[in-house]
Amino acid sequence: MSPSRAVRILRIGASLGASAMVVTIIWALASGVALGTDGAALLGLVWGRVTLIDLGLALLAGWAWIAWRETSLPRALLWLVIVAVTGSAGILAYVALAAWRAPDVVTVLTRRSDRAT
Repeated sequence: MSPSRAVRILRIGASLGASAMVVTIIWALASGVALGTDGAALLGLVWGRVTLIDLGLALLAGWAWIAWRETSLPRALLWLVIVAVTGSAGILAYVALAAWRAPDVVTVLTRRSDRAT
């Protein structure tokens, strides 16, 4: 069965997004600026705190979907670590992997075909 157009778009978009985030993380780590210095500056700004809370809740929601979709607790916990360390890159990587394994968007979102068997 050929994947739907939406799944093909998800495959490409999520793969590119995850790659872009990994490159951004590597670039940030290679910049030589201490995380503590930038983190303190960010926490000193009201909108910096708002952004970090927003990001944390979004990552938690993304991981909750991953945990719900996974059939194995150890794999769900592994993805928790990946998302905690890499942020959006981990969630986008998960979406890309799910899309590469699925023929349609419903299966990407719910893993319906795996749960039915």
